[in-house]
Amino acid sequence: FFFFSPPPPPPPSSLFLTQAALKSKAAFVELLGRQVDINANSGIFITMNPAGKGYGGRQKLPDNLKQLFRPVAMSKPDLDLIAEVILYSEGFRDAKTLGGKLVELYTLSRQLLSPQQHYDWGLRALKTVLRTGGQLLQRRRREGATVDLAFEANVLAQAARVNTVSKLTHADAVRFAALLTNLFPSVEPPTMMQPELLAAIKEVYAELKLVYTEAQAKKIIEFYEQTQQRMGVVIVGPSGSGKSTVWRVLQRALTKLGLNLPFYVMNPKSMPRHRLLGHIDIDTREWFDGVLTASARQVIKEPLSVTSWIVCDGDIDPEWIESLNSVLDDNRLLTMPSGERIQFGPNVNFIFETHDLRCVFKFLYERNLCATERNDVDDE
Repeated sequence: FFFFSPPPPPPPSSLFLTQAALKSKAAFVELLGRQVDINANSGIFITMNPAGKGYGGRQKLPDNLKQLFRPVAMSKPDLDLIAEVILYSEGFRDAKTLGGKLVELYTLSRQLLSPQQHYDWGLRALKTVLRTGGQLLQRRRREGATVDLAFEANVLAQAARVNTVSKLTHADAVRFAALLTNLFPSVEPPTMMQPELLAAIKEVYAELKLVYTEAQAKKIIEFYEQTQQRMGVVIVGPSGSGKSTVWRVLQRALTKLGLNLPFYVMNPKSMPRHRLLGHIDIDTREWFDGVLTASARQVIKEPLSVTSWIVCDGDIDPEWIESLNSVLDDNRLLTMPSGERIQFGPNVNFIFETHDLRCVFKFLYERNLCATERNDVDDE
């Protein structure tokens, strides 16, 4: 006869021990055999993104973990107040008026422009415009420019135009320009910026024996501006519309201007997830890098003066794009299946090249500005 005793109960989780120590106001807690000091003012909070229909690749919070927390209701943010505070912190003197105008611009755009899937008129897009306006204002001040109220309005309108126009369809871009003119009547009309870059782009067109077009050159400059503002940029358009031409011409043009810009191209859809993001060998417990993680290790070795691009050319699938959630937001952090984390710097950009946005979920186009390559997308 063989008698089996029941297995011992699982040890309490580190989270449970930490919560118990906070409730008892203990000075320390024992975690993994070590005594760790506890700050009595600390707390544990979980923010959850939707999991279910429309958000593939996500899982719900386990019930045993959910029991340790209580839900907290969230109120709708006051966009006017948030815009005013951020503008004041960025150095704008007329922050109350300008913040209200910018919020009104985005509210009217949501109501009057066509309901495209990749449009985002929420708080994340608004904060990006505010931060960009602050950077432009500080740059002009360092250059010695005189900053008055009219100049502040001009800078903020320029930031709104730079961060918005490239993702709009042709008809919506015209409507957005009209709204911008109505809310900021004193703002000067936009002019083609980056003259040195434009001259280098023309040289690259001649070297590659391509026909130079003003519309495509404008898209290239818009794409360059987005790489300066965002971690990731999506280039959208059908096959043969010039998506690859946009970033390849820009890369050659920046190289002509003396910038070192290595790039790594891959098709994530052409390989299984473990080949893309790496995996742990079941027998030896040895870690093997995937194509994307190996490229990530290369780019983080570069100095900050070298800008690197990781180009994902192919369909965007929720099963692998979800792993880049924390990469594309303000954290710039890639967490691998082994638990190792790769911290990207401001000199790294993720470029996504795809033909449509049907499988792109909201978290992606909230974190990226989508540059479309054709002007007849209004029928979609």
